Amino acid sequence: MTTNLIFVGGGAFARELLEWVVDVGLPPETTLKGYLDTGSGDGSTAPVGLPCLGAAREYLPQENDSFLCALLEPADKLSICRGIRERGGRFRGFTYPYTGRPRRNIIGEGCILSPKTELTGDVVLHEFVTVHSFTGLAHDVVVGAGSTIGTHCDVTGYVRIGEGVLLQPHVVILPHLRVGDYGRVGAGSVVVRDVPPGTTVWGVPARKVTDSSVAAV
Repeated sequence: MTTNLIFVGGGAFARELLEWVVDVGLPPETTLKGYLDTGSGDGSTAPVGLPCLGAAREYLPQENDSFLCALLEPADKLSICRGIRERGGRFRGFTYPYTGRPRRNIIGEGCILSPKTELTGDVVLHEFVTVHSFTGLAHDVVVGAGSTIGTHCDVTGYVRIGEGVLLQPHVVILPHLRVGDYGRVGAGSVVVRDVPPGTTVWGVPARKVTDSSVAAV
């Protein structure tokens, strides 16, 4: 039976993900069916060669469909992907080959691990987590559902990242700290204390800010 692979999202990250999928090679009896429009309005073009299959929030999954999450905004990821799953959709994850093999790690449904990511041991990623290139997750790190971790981040041992969190590139989080649900950390920040839920922090050391644009996707 042929599996039809569908990308959820048609922006810039979908183009990157498509390149990685083609580079690694499709699983046997799998074809690229197209992508679903999420109405993000980011101005990006659709992945080259993939037809639009309609709106992501309205699409009714077919029997042979399988989905890849190509979204980065955490709240959108959780809302759209969970909606597809509630309508019967099945998500697969994607892990680009990287140096070092996972050891005792738990990778949830629909997670995306970009090229040159590094997971050590006993890492837990809940559903729909995205980890960008050149980022390392140390031992005993837990990342909540829908979170997006940018490039060149260093998440050290025993860190707890909540649901729907966004870490921009070059963030460092010191050991044993927590980033609460839907927290945001701006680019280049060093987190030295817990980040409360729904809070945006930025700087060295990271402090609460009121301008949410510093942590926009």
